Amino acid sequence: MPLYEYVCKKCQRKFSEVLSIREHDTKKVECPQCKGTELEKVIEPFYAKTASKTGGW
Repeated sequence: MPLYEYVCKKCQRKFSEVLSIREHDTKKVECPQCKGTELEKVIEPFYAKTASKTGGW
C-alpha cells in the first residue's frame, strides 16, 4: 500500500500514513499529535531499484 506524508498546519508535525488508494480517497486523516485535520500533503522523492533481467549492470 502507498505511504502518504503530511504536515499538520496546526502544530507543524510531519507524519506518514499507510493507506490503500480507496482509503486515501475516503478516509479523513488527522494529525496523531494534535488531532488536527488541516493537513498539507508532502511530495517526497523516492528511489526504486529493480532486479536486472540480464543479470548484470
